[in-house]
Amino acid sequence: MNDSEPTPSGLVVIVRDATEQIVTRITSYWDLVGALHTGRCVLTLKFDAVRIEVHHAESSTSNYQGLPLAAISRDDVPVEQIR
Repeated sequence: MNDSEPTPSGLVVIVRDATEQIVTRITSYWDLVGALHTGRCVLTLKFDAVRIEVHHAESSTSNYQGLPLAAISRDDVPVEQIR
């Protein structure tokens, strides 16, 4: 990796569907605020996304059952922003 490439922040954005299953995992290269922004964008664009959570990164097989650092549900996003 060269010096100009960003490095992961140690955070991951978890996207869950209505059954609480993980449908997307996104490694964050930003701080908590940036990770939340990424998650909010996913909620507005991904049809089956109903909740995002920001966690400290765990193994790729983790179900992320612990408390998240932050979370946003589809209900928290204004209707006019959801496509």
